Amino acid sequence: MVIQVAKAELRNLFYSPVAWFMLVLFMVLCAYFYTTPLFIKANWQDVLLRNRPNLTAITTGSLTRDLFLGEDGFFTHVLQNLYLIIPLLTMGLIGREVQNGTIKLLYSSPIKIRQIVLGKYLAIMVYNLLLVMVTGIFFVSAMLNVKSVDYGMLLSAALGFYLLICTYAAIGAFMSSLSTYQIVTALGTFVVILALTLIGKLWQQYDIVRDLTYFLFLSGRTEKMLAGLITSRDVIYFLVLIAMFLLFTMFRLKGARELKPWYIKAARYIGATGVVLIIGYVSSRPAMTLYW
Repeated sequence: MVIQVAKAELRNLFYSPVAWFMLVLFMVLCAYFYTTPLFIKANWQDVLLRNRPNLTAITTGSLTRDLFLGEDGFFTHVLQNLYLIIPLLTMGLIGREVQNGTIKLLYSSPIKIRQIVLGKYLAIMVYNLLLVMVTGIFFVSAMLNVKSVDYGMLLSAALGFYLLICTYAAIGAFMSSLSTYQIVTALGTFVVILALTLIGKLWQQYDIVRDLTYFLFLSGRTEKMLAGLITSRDVIYFLVLIAMFLLFTMFRLKGARELKPWYIKAARYIGATGVVLIIGYVSSRPAMTLYW
């Protein structure tokens, strides 16, 4: 049933021009962000060889790292522009069903709320794979253009990129369940991502609070994976954050059909958040962290 919902959502997604436009826009941005540092490096090497024809070796450090993680690198700019793509894709994920009245058909059919949410999120995960495949085009280009390219760093970066956009999608799915106005949903997604980006700077004078807020700190979570180091704390962070926002989405849809007191509904959100914080605190301990 989850797969059937995902198929229907993918059809709706690609019947609209938004998904195609975002895919083409992302490809154009990636092409620009890849070729710009590549041209600078190639031009610099060409000038150096013209001035010193007998030069047999050019030491520049890791060219793979410079192309993808430098100040003008590929991922440095791509991650800064994800805010333009993911919220626009997820802004109508749930709210569109409510606005069109089709959510009533889903409720009356033999399908559970968790299947609806997971099916729709699975569709976005498949779309996110297309975005990863677009970045893969430039990975292959780097393998052809760069001598002794760092394959491990590129594969680790692809994993970090995919986990990040899936986290953004989970946040967007929850915000979409809160409002039928898609612009409000997109702005709400921006605000939540911004809050997670800034929360790591709050209440740093308290040890346990610092550990908890640092776990929720979204900014810089992909830095290690982009550089080629996969840590268990970063992977767990993305997975539990995705699970938390998907649970919030289920709670929201379930609460809209129930006549229970507000404090019972609020307890669900508090309980889910508490479990996430406990998992985050335990998994962020140095003794519990694994590295690859």
